[in-house]
Amino acid sequence: MKQVSSKQALRNRIAAKKNTFSETELRVFSSEVISMLELTSLFQDATCILSYYSMLGEVETHDFIDKYHEDKCFILPVVRGNELALKKFTSPEEMIKSSFGIFEPTGGDFVDFDRIDLVLVPGVAFDRELHRLGRGKGFYDRLLPLIQAPKIGVCFDFQLFDHIPYDKHDVKMNMIVSQNEIVTG
Repeated sequence: MKQVSSKQALRNRIAAKKNTFSETELRVFSSEVISMLELTSLFQDATCILSYYSMLGEVETHDFIDKYHEDKCFILPVVRGNELALKKFTSPEEMIKSSFGIFEPTGGDFVDFDRIDLVLVPGVAFDRELHRLGRGKGFYDRLLPLIQAPKIGVCFDFQLFDHIPYDKHDVKMNMIVSQNEIVTG
């Protein structure tokens, strides 16, 4: 039980820290993270990327997806009950707002997981041992083991720590990219 409370305490700490920055500052931080991501060979070589369509307070991905979606296939998660289904991104106009307030693509499910050659993963916190702390619902912990592609956690500098609490079922990343650091195993 202590593990759960330490995870929640860290989530609360990150939320409080995030609130000290303006939306403009977070957008600038996001562009710095994306610039670092663009330098990685994992991104440069990828042709089919499972990403996320950012919510307020996450590393912003909307402009990034728009910039590259003509050259790379982007797959986005869609919340379906307690699981994440995957759908192909075609354009911002073909997105609908879910009950969680997340914009999600319409169209059929994407099930060719072997075609995915990179996964970009949001999180509340990451550490330099490649652990990830999510929001606590386990969506990504259930999805990520089904995908063999390298997983990159993307975060702001203030979300990256030396050590965070984790459980054995938490899926480790292959790389973490923040504004000023790229962490590899």
